[in-house]
Amino acid sequence: MKRTPVVVAASLLVSTAGFGAVEGTAHDLSGQGLNPTSEVCVFCHTPHGAIPVVPLWNHTLSTESYSEYSSPTLQAESAPAPLQNSTGVSNLCLSCHDGSVALSMMVNIPPTGDPEIGLMGAVSANLGTDLSNDHPINIVYDAALVARDPELALPGPGGANLPRIELFGPGANEVQCASCHDPHDDSIRPFLVKSTAGSALCLVCHLK
Repeated sequence: MKRTPVVVAASLLVSTAGFGAVEGTAHDLSGQGLNPTSEVCVFCHTPHGAIPVVPLWNHTLSTESYSEYSSPTLQAESAPAPLQNSTGVSNLCLSCHDGSVALSMMVNIPPTGDPEIGLMGAVSANLGTDLSNDHPINIVYDAALVARDPELALPGPGGANLPRIELFGPGANEVQCASCHDPHDDSIRPFLVKSTAGSALCLVCHLK
């Protein structure tokens, strides 16, 4: 089926909160497109035949490569696989946010309508493939990192117990997009897990 690019000021991420908080936010793509669906969750999730990554992913993944943040003072190490080859949740976010895959490209098209929503338009949520000016992602955040950089809070039990800052990956120690953003809760915009007032979100991890 032909997909017609349109400008849509909306975006998709991944987390674990409920449907109700998504409805009516920028992540609610229902009711858009030439033949819209009334479903909300389907743009990211499907109960059957999902892409084999958590959580029941339904959106076509990007195959782009990314330029990631780098600095002589960066102490963190990348998670084992390059970002574009990893199963980190940031790849799920970037399947829409790098602007290379149409928002309506799904594995299972909803029976209630086949939306034709094109590429993300020229909005701030369209990150492209150059992530070098964004906070580093796909990095390991553990006690070894804190030992190299004493201006970081020790994560997890026995340390700072980072409030609402979730770490991902097999070792539950990777910083990904969803560490700072909750796609199902836009009460602190833009989908943040903690307010940036007074740099509160930054100060959860960074001791300044």
